[in-house]
Amino acid sequence: MTGNIVVSGVPGVGASNVCEGARRELGDEFTLLNVGDIMLQEALEHGLADRREELVRLRFRDQRALQRRASEHIARESDSGPLLINTHLVVETPLGYIPGMSAEMLSEIAPAALVVVGASTETIRKRRDESDRSYEQFNQSIQFHRQLQNSAAFAYSLESNAPVYHLRNEDDVEEAIERLSAIAGMLSNRSSSA
Repeated sequence: MTGNIVVSGVPGVGASNVCEGARRELGDEFTLLNVGDIMLQEALEHGLADRREELVRLRFRDQRALQRRASEHIARESDSGPLLINTHLVVETPLGYIPGMSAEMLSEIAPAALVVVGASTETIRKRRDESDRSYEQFNQSIQFHRQLQNSAAFAYSLESNAPVYHLRNEDDVEEAIERLSAIAGMLSNRSSSA
């Protein structure tokens, strides 16, 4: 067991903030990787996109190629210790929703757990409105996206034999950070004693 933890949430739920806070609490025990950042770096190097928002407009095969490169990067990083991996389990594109991870990517990551960060639709809308980041490409229903994500988490769980945890990230992000840190600590202890 690698001890890698995949953390996800619909855009605007605050999963990145939760991951960053948990990473600070965990110290050097875990490395935080953001799959979107890795994919953007690869896209920049190959002339496919200039901004993260452009990734969702790429052809499906280009997105799959970027996912493959990201999974190779993650596998290399995993050799140094457990990872907190911030990613989207479902990606909204102009042509519909697509899986955020391929079977190969899931196999490379070998998660010990999948953590879904959730919040109310109102909270997510408010965070999107107050953010510096552009969310205009996300036109579909937040509720439907959340349902797809939860279904994807369970499907990935079945494929990887990793449990799914749910974190509520409403008013106090510190509670979600503490819970993610506790999950990471528990799984880290379990994998080191195995």
